[in-house]
Amino acid sequence: MGAGARRVTRALHDGTRLARIFHRLALLAALLLLAFAAPTAAQGDYVGDEVCAGCHAELVQAYATTVHGRALRPGNALGERAARGCEACHGPGREHLRGAGRGDAAAPDWIPFGGSDVAEVHRENEACRDCHAGSTQRLWPGSPHDAQDVGCVRCHEVMRPVSPRHLLSRKDQTTLCSECHPLPRAQQLRNRHMPTRPGVAGAGGEGFMDCGSCHDPHGTIADALISANTVNESCYACHAEKRGPFLWEHSPVAESCLNCHEPHGSIRPGMLKLPGSRLCQTCHIESLHPSQNRSAGDRFVVGQNCGHCHSRIHGSNHPSGSFLTR
Repeated sequence: MGAGARRVTRALHDGTRLARIFHRLALLAALLLLAFAAPTAAQGDYVGDEVCAGCHAELVQAYATTVHGRALRPGNALGERAARGCEACHGPGREHLRGAGRGDAAAPDWIPFGGSDVAEVHRENEACRDCHAGSTQRLWPGSPHDAQDVGCVRCHEVMRPVSPRHLLSRKDQTTLCSECHPLPRAQQLRNRHMPTRPGVAGAGGEGFMDCGSCHDPHGTIADALISANTVNESCYACHAEKRGPFLWEHSPVAESCLNCHEPHGSIRPGMLKLPGSRLCQTCHIESLHPSQNRSAGDRFVVGQNCGHCHSRIHGSNHPSGSFLTR
């Protein structure tokens, strides 16, 4: 055999070896996909929305007008499972159909939603997170609401259009949150000015903010589900003029706005926690301006507040503003 023939034979042999290697790698990849893929129900276990409507006609009709009703249909769905309609969330319905009249215990794989048992709530939440696992929903595991076993369907109404946004189970977010958080709701009623209080039935509120303007109920990296890295960063989103940096800073302001303010509402101007003079003297000693009865003409009485003179309480950029007076 000549040198040319030997080179051709070697090339063919090497090509065969490469093809065999690629074939084995493809087979290994397929086995890995099968090993890690979630088990799926058999095609015959799905019954279709038409069968569901036979018992739940009114519910299916209302559901068709919702965001999920439009997204989880064959023409719009992203993926085979999403095109299953009702069964995309509840699971295959054949066993549920066979167990009609005997309860969902006859269909252990069926997810009814609205369960009160802790295990059922977490199972339902995982069904929601199969699609909603991005954005801030990724912080749900271990979050305060998850730790309290709050179910997604406790706050969201998937089957009927109740709220104009976010599929909430109440008409607005403030009303919904106040059912479990009555104290902040009561604090909102202290102020005549309150942007989170609904305007019509909220005794003069503006209603252009809601709880979600500052908090993220699905989870955050900050305390109290604040949807920012810090409390101050959240406040600066609306009160940018308080951000600084300042030539003369006021330490408690730079530390946290909550040192002086009650964000949910207060009976005092500026949502202060205490009357102005008392609030300042929780940090400042009384030697310079002692707390005592003063005459009506005393200069320390005018305005009845330290801020009458120390007007730049959040910080000053004036060269002579070391005492936050200008």
